[in-house]
Amino acid sequence: MAAVRIYIHPTCMTSYKLVKKLYEEDLLGKVELVDTSLVAPSRVLERGVWSVPWVTVKGAPAATDPVDPDEVVEIIVEGRGHLPHDPAERFMETVLHSMYASSLVYMHGSLKPVYSPNLASAAARSPLGGPEPSTVLRAVAEREEELLDRWIDAIMRVLGIGYVRTLWWAAGGGPGELEPPSQTQVAVWLLSAASMGRVGLPWRPYLDSGRVRRLTTFIEKGFKGLLNKVAREQETIMGDEEYWEILEHHASPA
Repeated sequence: MAAVRIYIHPTCMTSYKLVKKLYEEDLLGKVELVDTSLVAPSRVLERGVWSVPWVTVKGAPAATDPVDPDEVVEIIVEGRGHLPHDPAERFMETVLHSMYASSLVYMHGSLKPVYSPNLASAAARSPLGGPEPSTVLRAVAEREEELLDRWIDAIMRVLGIGYVRTLWWAAGGGPGELEPPSQTQVAVWLLSAASMGRVGLPWRPYLDSGRVRRLTTFIEKGFKGLLNKVAREQETIMGDEEYWEILEHHASPA
């Protein structure tokens, strides 16, 4: 088993760039590339994988998005990562880059649902010399109100792109006659994005109407631009035959 394991999903642009880089550097043979599309075989739940790409070193979460391919090359070759100057800010960047973490924070209006040692470890590059997860989470908890206030709009914008990407997939990979969603449609999507069945839902899963309205308005105002952004991203990935051949040879579901 490789010391470095990388969890990816084929449709993720960061995963796409990372796989291509590792292929170019002839490093795919030095890692275990895990396809997360099958939940049980990939063991993402029991291993606490929050986002893709998700890099572990000897089983410990060592990096996740935001992560650039060059950093992952350094992790594989030299055992070094890009350590955070401000662990709390790095944690928030990591939440922002995880659709699941972002949707939980936005739905609950709180950072508490994402106080995960695994997420903190990956964010801070703990196994590579970064601060311990407990130190990261303590720093976040001490500043929760301030961090949430500053980051909530950025999280909303990420969720807007996520909604349109989901709509793109649901439409079969083409815009057709797609229209901006209603507030209820956005609320349905957010409830689904932030939960696994009922796991993750608030006790009373009635969403804050103000937050849902702001997200709906953001999607409505930028709908055409968001569609174009998603189209460029997904058409690049889906149309790259070399990429899919690489995955066929190197990615496994376990």
